[in-house]
Order: sequence, then structure tokens, then C-alpha cells
Amino acid sequence: MDAGGGVSGLSCAKSLASSKMFSQVTVFDTGRIRPGGRCSSRQPNDPPAKKSSSKATILSSSIVDHAAQILTVSQSLETETQHYFTDQVEDWKKNEIIKEFPKGSVCEIIPENGDSPEKSFRIRRLTQPMYYAKGGMVHIPESLCDGTFQVEQDVWVSPSNGVKYLHRNEERKSDVPNWRIKAKGENLGEFHQIVIAHNGKCADRLMSKTPAKELHSLLRTNFSPTVPNHGGKRMTLNSVYSLTFAINTKGGTENMRTILPSDIYSAFIRNSKNISFISSNTRKHDQQNTSAKWEVWTLLSSPKFAKKYKAPQENIPQETVEEVTNILLESLEECLNLPSNSLREGAVLETKLQLWGAAVPVNNWRPKKDEGNRSVGGFLYDNKYGVGACGDWLLDSSIQGAWESGRRLAEHMIETQKTRPTDSHTSSIGLPPDGGVFVASSKALKDGIASLKN
Repeated sequence: MDAGGGVSGLSCAKSLASSKMFSQVTVFDTGRIRPGGRCSSRQPNDPPAKKSSSKATILSSSIVDHAAQILTVSQSLETETQHYFTDQVEDWKKNEIIKEFPKGSVCEIIPENGDSPEKSFRIRRLTQPMYYAKGGMVHIPESLCDGTFQVEQDVWVSPSNGVKYLHRNEERKSDVPNWRIKAKGENLGEFHQIVIAHNGKCADRLMSKTPAKELHSLLRTNFSPTVPNHGGKRMTLNSVYSLTFAINTKGGTENMRTILPSDIYSAFIRNSKNISFISSNTRKHDQQNTSAKWEVWTLLSSPKFAKKYKAPQENIPQETVEEVTNILLESLEECLNLPSNSLREGAVLETKLQLWGAAVPVNNWRPKKDEGNRSVGGFLYDNKYGVGACGDWLLDSSIQGAWESGRRLAEHMIETQKTRPTDSHTSSIGLPPDGGVFVASSKALKDGIASLKN
């Protein structure tokens, strides 16, 4: 059983299923329509969560990437002899799952006068290889669902009693199920091993009443845009507001189109304390034409802004929606040196605000070194109870980090299944007290959402 249908969980499930070592691999995902986690998209004509909001709109008829925006490849996460993720990226390119951003179409908007935000700014076009998913970022996780394992959508495994170990504190048994999974009081099945491909409060609560105390201790979470220089003592996640808006291209927005011409798809914002990133879904996904009267953009806030205006992400109060939306659009006017209210009064046709309360890990669990001074891990595994964990927080705060973490966990579980080690301690990975330490992620702390550095 795999709890979590993001990139790490699906990567793990695909590797486990393809090994033929496990009779049944099932992913339980909370996504209402499709898997994806933070690598998700809204697709045209997706059914609304509420029937009352079924009216067709500009935003509901557009492809919208409202979370992860960019995929990059860091060679530092590959081994000297194996380039697993590089091979995966080549496969995605071959099958037209991903496309490379045209050179210079991703840029940075930088203050002209040093590091202090001023109204004058310059645009620095970036040239390193960067990718996005054709037709929406969600096609990356969807491509991992190859039919070799089962995905159950819109399933909320009960945080309080949804995961139960069946043998008290005894070591797991190889010939019978060890875990029972429930949702809304319904028994979803019994499984030999489970994987927690999830983070935040839900993952913490899922494992809190199980005997796997060492693994659970690493699932406890802080929420903050920063961590101490030493990395902190708990997994720490930032929060990010995602504001999607449709803008009138025929009215008073020529200034914005002049500043960000049509060959610029996305921009990292360096001259605003409130905004970290903007991207045109219309340009990126070839949804523009000469007669189009609007353009759809995604704006991602800075983590510090999201903390200041944080609200219940499943039910943001309307007054907060209006306040946050107004401040973010005002900040965009300021950082692009647009006339005050030029976006807020008439140019913006529709908006949709979402809060990613558990957005990006700002620290990563760094494993100890083995005798060859080679980093081991990138995942957690408790062989005594048959439970593992994977995710970007265990390796690198990126799509690549999530994918590779899932693959590594699956590889270890497959090897353990083959060898059936009698010493559960030696085949467990990454667990305290000597399994590793948290290290600050300079990349996530800089950009809040992604890294451009290899």
C-alpha cells in the first residue's frame, strides 16, 4: 500500500509493480480527479468540487499549472554509473510528455540597483535546460501510472485510525498481512508493507498510533518559511499562495505585454517581498491565438507572505481571499512598474486563489555516510514493521528529488524482499538516532518553489 499519489509515491509504486516481487501494489490518493500532489494541473472542463460553481469560465476552460512549474535535472543526484532520472527525462521527451522551455523564455526580474527592491528593474533571461509538461504538469505523474498498479482516487485514509499495525509490537511477518487501512470507517484492505509518500500533519497523524516510532518521529512537521542554519530538528515545510488570473489582452494591459513580451513564459521575481514567481499558462501551453481576448497567468507568493496571511487552506475566508488577491496584484503592478490599479481595475477578468499550506520542504533529511563515504538513503525504511517513507524532503526539494526518493525506496524494498534479512536493524535505513540529520535547503530557501542551480 502506498499513501500518496504525488511523484514520489507513483515512482515508488511503478518500480515495485514492475519488479513482479509484490502481488498487489495499490496507491491511495486524496486527489479528487487525478493523482499528482504538488505536481498537478487543472484541466479544461474539470468537474467542479461544488455543483454551484459549474458555470463555465475563462479559468475553467484553460490548462492551469497552479503548483510545480519547472523540471530540471541535477547531476549531483545521479550516481557515477547510473543516471536514472536523466534516462527518465529522455523517455518523457521521446514520448512528448515534457517539452524544453525555449532558451530565454524563463527569466529573472531583478532590481536594477543592487539587492534592494526598487521600481527600476532589469530582465535576465536564463539559458539552462528547463522543462515543463506538455498540456499541464500533471502529465508527469500521470505518465507514471502505466497500469501495472492500482490507483484509488479521492481517498482520505483516516488520520486518526486509518493505519493499523496488526501484530502489536512484534516484528512483521512475511507470510501474512501486517497492516490494515481504513477510510471513513471502511476497510480498504490489508497489506504486507506500506509506504508513506506524504508529508505534513496528515502523515504525522497517520503513523502516530503505530509501533513504528522511529519513522514516525521524522514525520513530525514544522511550518515556516525558514529554518536555522544547522537545518533544524524537524521536517519544515513552507506555505505558498497560488493566484491564477485571467487578464484582458485588448484593454489597458499593453504595458505588461511590453514588459513581458510573448516569448517570455515564466519569471522568477527578485524585486518583490510578496511574489516569487509568475508564469503564463496561455503562452506555455500554446493556448494563445491572434483573436484571444485574454491570457491566463499563475502567480506564486513568497513563503513569508503566505505565512503572514495564512488561513485554513480547505476553506479560506472570503475576506482573506479578497485581501490576499488584492495585495498580490498590487505587488505585481509594483514589481513590473505598472501604473497603480492598472491590473486591479478592469484588466483582471477572473481570479482563483489557492493556498498550498504544506508546499516545499526548506530542509532535507541527510543520511549518514557509508564506509565508502557515499551518501546512502534518500528514503526511510523500517524493516521491523515493513513501513517506508519517500518524498522530496528526504533527498532534494524538487520533482527530481521526489522521483528519485521513490525509486530508491522501491529498490531497497525489492532487495529486502529478495534476501529476507534476519536482522531488521541492518536492513532499516535512515532512522534515528544515527540515521541522519536535517540540513537546510539553500535552494528552497532562495526560490521558495524551485531551484535553478545544479
